[in-house]
Amino acid sequence: MLPQALLDSGSAIEFLFVCWTRVICSPCRYGNPDGYHGTSVTIGLPSWLTDKDNELAILVAYFVALIVIIPTVVGLWWRNSSKFLEDGVMQNTAYRFYRQVSEHTATKFMPGILASAVEFCEGVPCKNNQADDLSRLHKRVSEHFVKNQGDVNNDIMKVKTLLYAFLLREPVPPSLQADMQYVLGSAHRLLNGLLNICMEQRFVTATLNVIEFSQLLTQALWFHSNPLLQLPHFDMTQVKNCMRFLGSKDAKSGSSIDRLREMDPAARRENLSKLSEAQHNDIDLFLANFPDIEISFDARVEDEEDVREGDVLNLTVKVERKHLSEDPTWVDSDEEGDEPDEGLFDKQLAHLEEDSDEYETKKEELMDEWRDAYFERQKRKREREKSRNPQAGELGFAAKPLNEPVPVHAPFFPFERFEQWMVLLVDVKSNKLVGSQKLSQNSRFEKVQLKFLAPREGVVHYEIHCVCSAYLGCDKKVLMKKSIVKRKEEETKSAAELAEDEDDEEEEEEEEPEGKWYYLGGNSVGELILNIIALGIAGVMLFNFLYSRGLWQKYVQPIFEWVLLVLWPVLSVVGNKLLPWWMWFTVNVYDFRHIAFLFENMTAAEFDANATLSTRIVKNDTSFLNEDPFKPNLYNTFGNPDLD
Repeated sequence: MLPQALLDSGSAIEFLFVCWTRVICSPCRYGNPDGYHGTSVTIGLPSWLTDKDNELAILVAYFVALIVIIPTVVGLWWRNSSKFLEDGVMQNTAYRFYRQVSEHTATKFMPGILASAVEFCEGVPCKNNQADDLSRLHKRVSEHFVKNQGDVNNDIMKVKTLLYAFLLREPVPPSLQADMQYVLGSAHRLLNGLLNICMEQRFVTATLNVIEFSQLLTQALWFHSNPLLQLPHFDMTQVKNCMRFLGSKDAKSGSSIDRLREMDPAARRENLSKLSEAQHNDIDLFLANFPDIEISFDARVEDEEDVREGDVLNLTVKVERKHLSEDPTWVDSDEEGDEPDEGLFDKQLAHLEEDSDEYETKKEELMDEWRDAYFERQKRKREREKSRNPQAGELGFAAKPLNEPVPVHAPFFPFERFEQWMVLLVDVKSNKLVGSQKLSQNSRFEKVQLKFLAPREGVVHYEIHCVCSAYLGCDKKVLMKKSIVKRKEEETKSAAELAEDEDDEEEEEEEEPEGKWYYLGGNSVGELILNIIALGIAGVMLFNFLYSRGLWQKYVQPIFEWVLLVLWPVLSVVGNKLLPWWMWFTVNVYDFRHIAFLFENMTAAEFDANATLSTRIVKNDTSFLNEDPFKPNLYNTFGNPDLD
């Protein structure tokens, strides 16, 4: 309510203006007249989330989602994923394989080992309605079982019976067809896990036998079967007939399929006269696409001519798959002419006098041109090798092959199969696997890189095997001999020590220099500027937070006032020296009065002559706002605004 005297005298409007002026002139007491200047962050939520009637239901929903659902989903995912290894084989299965396989595990034991997989026990358990059919099938194949392999589990015996029936090409009852499909669909994935276990233990015989069993399973052939049974329309009668006219040749000339392929088509038709022309065409097509490979290699130590004990040998194996079409993008590095053509220089320098300045200058120019061309060829070669063999780079086996997979002729296998090749390096003396690499590009020419340490002094014999997982009789191997020279006494440091020294040098090179204190922890002027900007932004945000909560006025401002009181004599002298420059800057460059309200309460209350940090702002005075040309002057008509 207004005083009655003011109402009677008609001065109510003037009284309101006087009160409003007091509010403007005393923001510490009445607050800022422009309203709240702090910073706040809000989140837009639907109304039903802020309704008090729904608080209990929302809390229960959050509790169920965060405490029950999410941990349950994560736990179930972890429980299922932790059962499997990287190659997709269950850990329990890998443990069973590991316990059964050894260095000299023969191929005939592979069906029993494969049948012990936990995946089969869970996927194709014994059922009562299959008992009669399974018993009859077991009687037909049980005479071929390996004795004393320890098969006492009914589920394992069922899977083993199905595998033997497939290898013997025995008819399977309809009630067991679905289980047979499941077993064959999972067999090669499990064999890949078994192969990884053998290679990790560096078993040579077991590794080759696992690959051989994969070939037999793909072609549905019994152990030690003749590779000619892979040909279409061939049975034992045709095999015996072929061996009759192929047996006179030297067995070292190749496998029976290779010798049959080398025959003239007319001679094949004459010797296999019982087959029709259409059947002969199928055989010709099969022989044209049957794998025929050639292996070449190069083993050397980088930047050295001799191989010494402990050196890292770089083995490059080139595999040519002759049964595939020509590869137009392939260029052998041996065909690029990496050596300079000295004769070319002689022709271009023939008209110049030898040992003259002009001769030497011209020769140097020619050498520079040749070096540029050589480095460009090397760059193109590296890029081509990287694109063709990504396992040598950072992409690994995740890279997409250059060509589509090559299908396999496997009429008895119910699923489509593709050629898969692997290069194995074997130490003949120790009979241990030294290294392995898969061929992944499905092209006619492909190179793989293998690195290994040179053994002790002497002549070392290695075997390079290139094996296929789908065909019998197409594997090849070559012998590699390397002479190892004894390392000199001053070079007796072991390879492990050399590798450790190289790692230390790389760490020293990669170690970043420590930041300088005068750059605020940075290493350059640019980092100093970024640090100042970051600190400034953080300071403004901290000031807004403290100011909006009243913490700045209550705790921080008294500290500033005390520091200002102590340092004021020094600041006065410095301020008087800098005042002309500051006035010029505020008039000609930037007027800081637009942000001066930030410091409106940072005053030294006991000093009226120098009450504020800004010489343009009087204590608790906001009259400078009236000087803004975009604001109308509303208060000067009522006299002096400093009424406090």
